[in-house]
Amino acid sequence: MSTLTTAELTLAQIAPSVTADPLQDRLAEAACYAVLRRVAPVLRHDIAGLMQPVGMLMMVLQRRVQMPEPDLPAIVKNVASVSTLTKEATTGCMNAMGWMASRDDTGVNLRSSLDEAIKLLAMELSASGLEMINGISDDAPAVPQSFYRNVLVGALLAFCDQRTAGGTLHASLEAGAGNSHDTARLTLRMRHDNATLVAETPAPDRKSRGIDWADVEAMARSFGASMSRGEGWLSLDLPQAG
Repeated sequence: MSTLTTAELTLAQIAPSVTADPLQDRLAEAACYAVLRRVAPVLRHDIAGLMQPVGMLMMVLQRRVQMPEPDLPAIVKNVASVSTLTKEATTGCMNAMGWMASRDDTGVNLRSSLDEAIKLLAMELSASGLEMINGISDDAPAVPQSFYRNVLVGALLAFCDQRTAGGTLHASLEAGAGNSHDTARLTLRMRHDNATLVAETPAPDRKSRGIDWADVEAMARSFGASMSRGEGWLSLDLPQAG
């Protein structure tokens, strides 16, 4: 797929590491690429969904123009609609292409970013029997967009790939103590439907590999963030947006 080829060419720019370990750099790059491969089908589907109404309306417009006596007011209305839909499609396509751009430290709202991730991974979460609850407040500190697109999305995929079907994944934020240098901590905690962990479900049949905890930690370290994990939970120190 052409988008993945482009992503592969720009892979070294996705998550430049703050560490001095070449192996760590490559582990982080590989993990970012694995996350991108997982979300690429959804991005492609979203782009197709944005372009489809433009194509359909263009077909209607073409038929009206070719009529013996074209309805000019209707044609003008169709042209205006095509213009509006094209602008919306362009914005959506640029947003999708942003996933393959170089590292972007632009700050994004954590709550809305998590909502976007939940929507993006709706099929993955559903297939894993997981319900995602966003407990982040609107006034949460901003995070770098590339951190959200790699580390946060990767962490959600890692929970999906544990293949322990059934449960709720709750996101919460522990703010710093008030000092601007204090680090906020994001925690993702799994609550299973049953009192005990359920047996692993069979691995899904997919072409791309799964995301594991080592991938998430490698990506987090490339942002200078620390990760801690226990039975059914994961915590990430959030880096400050540039």
